[in-house]
Amino acid sequence: MSNPELRQQKWLELAGYEIHGPFEDKLYGLTCIVGDLLAARRVSLMLLDVAPGDKGPSLKLAALFGELPEAAWKEEQSAGQGIAGEVLASGASVRIANIAQSPWKELARYDGEGGGFMSCPVMLGGRPAGVLNISQPIDRAHFSKNDQANAELAALLVGRAIQIGRLDRLLDSRFAQMAFTLEGSTDACAVVSLTAHEPDKVAKMLARGFYREMRHCGFTPNQVIHAASEIISELTGSLNRHKKRLGGD
Repeated sequence: MSNPELRQQKWLELAGYEIHGPFEDKLYGLTCIVGDLLAARRVSLMLLDVAPGDKGPSLKLAALFGELPEAAWKEEQSAGQGIAGEVLASGASVRIANIAQSPWKELARYDGEGGGFMSCPVMLGGRPAGVLNISQPIDRAHFSKNDQANAELAALLVGRAIQIGRLDRLLDSRFAQMAFTLEGSTDACAVVSLTAHEPDKVAKMLARGFYREMRHCGFTPNQVIHAASEIISELTGSLNRHKKRLGGD
């Protein structure tokens, strides 16, 4: 982006970005702004998610500006796996002039991937909890050191937007507040950090809060189980609709 005034407006837009409404749609908005700022055709945001089984947390694609194979939405990367996994594990950004001609070639996720590439850690709760990948520079062969500095700043602002968005939603949820109070956790910032790095623990806290509150209100164990079954049914329907909206199976 060569226009200084437009560039400044975009930085202000990113710095003041608020995550209201559907979370995934707002994350997409963040990648669009970064793509404009860095003059890149593709920006992908990966965040830690809970992997099936006992694999622990892994990186999954959360938002995409540009194009990637459909399979990218289903892939998972653990810390140290692939370029994004290396960045997550080290907490340091990387800038590659041309992946196809670099030592990182073997870590590239897609055959034939080439050109300039940058990857920066996204910090949540003081630790890397995601990765911002920027590739395919426009009107230039590769990214510069200045581009890398801008990408690191953009990743920092993206992380702040996500953390503030999650904090707002937690504070807005009376049920979440009740569940965390029952667990003896009243530090909202600490809970936000848990949602980023150990989301399964937060889910268990909410589940225990749901059970305790229903029992407190006089519901029998069988009634609690029935309510939980209804919740699972609703979750299944919502997830299926979400997959269709993303163009999945």
